[in-house]
Amino acid sequence: MNTSRYDNRGFSIRIPSIIWPVCFLAVLSACHMKPRSWWHEGRIAVIADEAEWEDLGSVLRPVFERVLRTPQEEKTYEIFFVPESRIDAYGKYRYLLLAATLESGGPAGRLVQGMIADSAMRRGIEEGEYFLFQKKELWAKDQTVSVLVAPDMASLRSRIESSRDLLYDLYDSAVKENMTREMYDRGYLKDEEEDLFSSFGWGLRLQKGYFRAQASSAGGVAWFRRMQPERWIFVRWVEEADTSFLNEAWAKEERDRIGQAYYGGDRVADSYLFSTRSSFLGRPALITTGLWENEKKMVGGPFRNIVFFDRVSGRVYMMDMAVFAPGQDKLPYLKRMDVIAGTFRTIYDRGRPSG
Repeated sequence: MNTSRYDNRGFSIRIPSIIWPVCFLAVLSACHMKPRSWWHEGRIAVIADEAEWEDLGSVLRPVFERVLRTPQEEKTYEIFFVPESRIDAYGKYRYLLLAATLESGGPAGRLVQGMIADSAMRRGIEEGEYFLFQKKELWAKDQTVSVLVAPDMASLRSRIESSRDLLYDLYDSAVKENMTREMYDRGYLKDEEEDLFSSFGWGLRLQKGYFRAQASSAGGVAWFRRMQPERWIFVRWVEEADTSFLNEAWAKEERDRIGQAYYGGDRVADSYLFSTRSSFLGRPALITTGLWENEKKMVGGPFRNIVFFDRVSGRVYMMDMAVFAPGQDKLPYLKRMDVIAGTFRTIYDRGRPSG
């Protein structure tokens, strides 16, 4: 039996192979070539038995519906229940999750139980060895389907809670992968990327519509903007630096300085400010999220700030991304700027795949 292994804060989870009934839904019963998937941005569909949805929804919502202030509350994702009458219609949905127990007696339970290949697989579920199965492009192109199954509801809820970061990352990475491809299928500013490499020693794959507002090699700054709605990516770099720059005080002070010098007096709001030590493209990093505000103009919005150290060049980089979109959801724009940030390369690693 082939398995993949994922670590979730020390808890080891094996994702085994499963016999997937590729066309078990009536609407796909005659399928040969997979159709395109479809979805509503930010929404993950859950197929479960109606009698169990209240229990499952209460444990799945905290996993996926993580709230960010932009400054209004926005959820990173939203889950929704697919009733029995709509199961066929959602066979081609892009981000699909099936959840049931070995005791479930409804249509979703029978569906999941029918996927269990043999007695050894069932025994592995009963003994807690398996609970998560995942398949890409099961019934449609670019689709991600996961199945969560456990002996009973109590154990299923427990496994979901203990695997919350793993489950979130599985879908978040799938969304980013599809988003990256869709963004860059439309092209990007290749000449701008080449000029950045030759002028500053690093590059970004900027979408069409962005333009360089200001840049200075001596000052170690480059500012890119896009309008309707307004969003911007600001890159700051410091020569002969080290990891001591990866601290919240420096990040906030430097962003405030940039806001005063370039953003017309913007500053970091003290509320909803969160920093965490992490990694970015294999480099040690400090990632900060929060709100920017401009008291003079009476405006504000969300930002995401990444400070990271590149050992090869000896530089510390700050990449600051922000949105001003009154009356609109801001997370879709922040997510796409985060994709652009992931295309960052220096002249020393520019051959590494982007995205």
